[in-house]
Amino acid sequence: MHTRRVARSTFLVWATLTVLALAAQAFATDVRPPWPARKRRTDEGLRPGVHELKDPKRWPAEPESPPLPVDGARFRAAFSGLCEGMATARMLARMSDEVLDAAAEAGVDPFLLGALVYRESRCTPTLVTPYGIGLLQIQARMIAANARGETLRYQVNEGGVWKDHTRPIPRSALAQLQNSRVNLRLGAALLAMWQEQHPAIDAAFVGSVPHRGAIAHLGWGDVVRGTGGEDRAFIARRLLIERYLNKKPTARETDLGFAVVSPLEGIPRVAPSGPGEDRDEGARAHRGLDIDATAGEPIASIADGIVWFTGFDLPGRVRPQVVRPDELATIRRPELGPGGLFVCVRHVSRVFSCYMHLQTYRVSINDRVQAGQVIANVGRSGTKVSGAHLHLEIHRDGEAIDPAPVLGPDFVIPPQDTVAHDVAMANKKVRLKKERRARWKDHLAERNHPR
Repeated sequence: MHTRRVARSTFLVWATLTVLALAAQAFATDVRPPWPARKRRTDEGLRPGVHELKDPKRWPAEPESPPLPVDGARFRAAFSGLCEGMATARMLARMSDEVLDAAAEAGVDPFLLGALVYRESRCTPTLVTPYGIGLLQIQARMIAANARGETLRYQVNEGGVWKDHTRPIPRSALAQLQNSRVNLRLGAALLAMWQEQHPAIDAAFVGSVPHRGAIAHLGWGDVVRGTGGEDRAFIARRLLIERYLNKKPTARETDLGFAVVSPLEGIPRVAPSGPGEDRDEGARAHRGLDIDATAGEPIASIADGIVWFTGFDLPGRVRPQVVRPDELATIRRPELGPGGLFVCVRHVSRVFSCYMHLQTYRVSINDRVQAGQVIANVGRSGTKVSGAHLHLEIHRDGEAIDPAPVLGPDFVIPPQDTVAHDVAMANKKVRLKKERRARWKDHLAERNHPR
């Protein structure tokens, strides 16, 4: 009996020590951070978009940044070209230099920082929205606990232990977010902070959707609800790098009798909607490929050709109205049909490409254009609820064909890979089911009560 008691006591001691050891080990490697989740908030609330990929791994690897040191003159030209028309040339030149200085101070990619300026604020230092303030749309209350005085304070998980880190920032930065230099210095430090904290915070805070990197946290905070902002920032970075390197568009051979280039820079681009999807609650079918884009982006002709049409799409069965580009600023625009302001180019006999929902265009009927030549700018004319995007149609022998296979996966990621396509197909399935039920009810009514 005594032996059993000793054995039991020994076992209890051993078990207690084991539990304490495991608890100590767990405490030492605890991934839980010592702060509550930082979240960006607005009165309307933030919602994830649907114009994003179901699997972020579908994106190819992002290009490497050009080697340091960055050529200031070339970067200034590339950045100013990206932000053309959004500020004066003098302001853009100064802003590009501030981007380089802030990136160098924080040790972050200047091309990513410049892309974020374009993506977040369209290069407008004084912009104030429910989302944030200034060039990088920083929301003070989201990071107020980190930014104090002249120091950004935060913790990084190192070997299972959250250790304090600091970075210099401008004094009283949160009160000066409309100052471009202050906004960029603080924003670059925040970008560096998120890069150091990612991916440990993904393990620490549950609920994040799969995403590619730290810039998703720059937009959302500790819990990432969507990847659209991250995707568009990377697209803008590709745009900036291409312009810096003066990269020429690449051509792709097709079965149409000519090679094509991408209508938009920064490839690949996402096409969240394609031919055959419902429009106007099933009243008509979508005839083209919608490519996600930013308002004002330049649109290039996909191939050599002759401009066939420039003007407005009108509602109903009415012939579109021809308008010269020099008349756009003065003409009174009528209510527009679904295509809005658009341009069509004839490439070879009976093969046309059309570019719709334009903000403006730069060509006239009978102009000869070359592949890659800028002919228009992205807009949202004629749309009811959609944001700015390029609606591209390709017609062969009088029939609309799917542009996605023509452009190919290097130029555009097709709708089937996006969340939006799944939503559209599900809605279409529901509509068709309702219509079948309605027809069946009408059939039964007719059979039971013949006229």
